[in-house]
Amino acid sequence: MRPLHQLLLCAKLLFVTCLAYRPVFIIHGVWDLRFSLDFLAEHIRQYHIGTEVHVIDILHGWRSLAPLWYQVKTYHAHMLPIMREATDGVILIGYSQGGIISRGIVETTDHNITTFISLSSPQAGQYGDGFLRLIFPQYIKETVYEVFYSRVGQRISVANYWNDPHHQKLYYKFNNYLPYINNEINSSYQEDYRQNYLKLKNLVLIGGPDDGVITPWQSSHYSFYDSQENIVEMKDQTFYKQDLFGLHTLDKAGKVKIYEVPGVYHTEWHHNVSVIKNCILPWLD
Repeated sequence: MRPLHQLLLCAKLLFVTCLAYRPVFIIHGVWDLRFSLDFLAEHIRQYHIGTEVHVIDILHGWRSLAPLWYQVKTYHAHMLPIMREATDGVILIGYSQGGIISRGIVETTDHNITTFISLSSPQAGQYGDGFLRLIFPQYIKETVYEVFYSRVGQRISVANYWNDPHHQKLYYKFNNYLPYINNEINSSYQEDYRQNYLKLKNLVLIGGPDDGVITPWQSSHYSFYDSQENIVEMKDQTFYKQDLFGLHTLDKAGKVKIYEVPGVYHTEWHHNVSVIKNCILPWLD
């Protein structure tokens, strides 16, 4: 190789190194198998050369049904060594249930997560038969609360974000995860949760009307049903209006980006090239 070519190659490598992107963590959804998010990870590496991408698949398959507090601690323990080395911070992508787990990590840890991307995740809860058919085909949405809203039922991950609009008293009495990270229940950690959430520089919420699993699909944008199953938009939610965990503050500061993408079924979000290029890659700088 000629000296000039060697010099240009070294300069190119140095340039890429200097522009290295923040490490990216991806957490999968319920029931996912190993390597289910490799397509997304490879596209990030391809278009953001030099990006360190970590797909954490330690709790896949049946293990993804473990209680969410356990999953939050387990995932965070695997992320922590890399987070400590990332002086410019890290980026966290959570798909489906992984988005709820990711949010738990954001709120409950002293993190350096700069951007949190929630990819088709029921951030305001889940209430729909389509979702149940994938995991618990023997139940329907009208009756599954009898199982989920119990001490035994709360040992199942899905029950930790099941939000039945017709049984809210039981939801607040038994659900030991979602109402707590929403800061709707008094606890000694409320202010910590809020301050940790406010550390985010970007919050990206991705979902769409043809998802077919997240119900209502607007939950991916922090909207949800009222007692009549009418959609209450994010800005009309009590946790937003009272700024319980900092969502209103982030939104007011222009740090919340909402993508509504039609024509994408739930299991295709992380395989859809358009979604990856237009909704995810722009936030990985």
